[in-house]
Parts: sequence; structure tokens; C-alpha cells
Amino acid sequence: MTPQDFLVQAYKQQLDTALRLVETMVEGATKLHDVQMEAATVAHADAAATRKSVAAAGDMARLLNLQTEWMRANAQKSAAYWRALYEVAAQTQGELARCVCAQAPVISGGDQSGTALLSVIDNTYKQWLDSTQQFYKLPAIPAVAAEPERRAAA
Repeated sequence: MTPQDFLVQAYKQQLDTALRLVETMVEGATKLHDVQMEAATVAHADAAATRKSVAAAGDMARLLNLQTEWMRANAQKSAAYWRALYEVAAQTQGELARCVCAQAPVISGGDQSGTALLSVIDNTYKQWLDSTQQFYKLPAIPAVAAEPERRAAA
């Protein structure tokens, strides 16, 4: 195998890994969307049914009972929703790790291409994480570099 053939093969493997990572992140985002749509559909149907029950209620005891049932059901559904989001995120992160581990023999070859691949993977994952956090308006995870700043401020 000539050096040029080796470089072409290494580049193909790195490109394939990068595309697999992007595909995994898109699949994760699609699954998150599906979880959201299902939760929104159920929430809409529950709200409509509860509105009808409230309109049909004849006394205060029945209204309080409806409110209690509605709140309890919403708490359970909320917990299930967040659990489903967590499971999708954990599954996506696991798939990303598998993609990186599958590329490990090429990365451990000691050349600069492995470092470049890890940099691409890291940047792609950070962009996916930032987009997800913005979408859900989650607080950003503090960077490791920010740790000394927090200690100095304390």
C-alpha cells in the first residue's frame, strides 16, 4: 500500500465516522421531536377532556376533585416526559461514543489526523448540545475552564 493509498483510506474512515456522528445526532434530535409531539398531543387531549369535565361539574367538591386528578396526572406525565428525554439523550450519547470507539484504531495510529477527527467530533457534539440546550432553554453546563474563575470569585 502506498502512502497515498493509506492517506485516502484514513481520510475515508474519518469522513465516514464524521458522517455517522452527524447521522446519530440527527436521529437523536428526531427522537426528541417525536417525544415532544407525543407529549403535546396527549396534553392537548387531556386539557380538552378536563375542560369538558369542569363545565359539567355541578359543585365545588367535584371541581376540587377534578383539579386534584388533573394535577396528579400532569405530575406523572411530566416525570415520564423528562425520563423519555433523558433516555433519548443517553442513547444518543452512547451511540456517539460507539462511533468514536469504532474509529479508535485509526486515531491511535499516532498521526495528526486522529487529533483532527476528535476535534471535529468534539465540536459537532458541542454544537448539538448547545442547540438542544437552547431549544429546551436549559442552563448551559459550565466549562471546566470556568472552575478557577468561580473559585477566585468565592
